[in-house]
Amino acid sequence: MAEIITLAKEELKARGKADAAALAAQAVSGEADGTQLIASQDTIPTWRQRDYSAVPVGTPYKWQGLVYKLWQQHDATAQPDWSPDQAVSLWDICHTTDPERATPYTAPQGTRGLWQSGECCTENGQVWRCIQDGTAYPPSQLPAAWSGLGSVEEVQGV
Repeated sequence: MAEIITLAKEELKARGKADAAALAAQAVSGEADGTQLIASQDTIPTWRQRDYSAVPVGTPYKWQGLVYKLWQQHDATAQPDWSPDQAVSLWDICHTTDPERATPYTAPQGTRGLWQSGECCTENGQVWRCIQDGTAYPPSQLPAAWSGLGSVEEVQGV
C-alpha cells in the first residue's frame, strides 16, 4: 500500500512540474498574460534566492501572494533583498482583468506595472477596475481612473 501512495505522489509531482513548465513557456512566449498567470498561480514556483542567469526572461514566480515575471536575468544567490517586491529592476508585476482574482493594489515598478484599462485590484476592502491606461496611482488617490465593482466580500466571496 505504501508503494502505491509513493507512486501516486511521484506521478502528481511530475505532472505538477510539467504543468508549471508549460505555463512558464507560455509566459515567456507572451501567450499567457497576467490574468492567466494569476489564475494558475498554484502551478507557479515560489521565488527563492538562486541564480536566475539562465532562466528565460518572462518566467513567472510568485512571491507574497503576487505573481511576477522575470524581467532581467541575474544571480540572486547571495542577495536576499533581490526578491521581486524589492528588486524592481529585475521583476515585472502581473495584473489580472478578473475581479474575482484581483490582488491588492501595488505601485508600478518604474514604467513597468502601470495599471491598464480593464485590470483589477483591491484597496480598502473594495474591488476596483482601472478605466484609464497608464495609471500609476491607487483608487484612493486617483478615483477618476478607477471604477468600483463592490466589496471584496461581494465580488470575491471572501
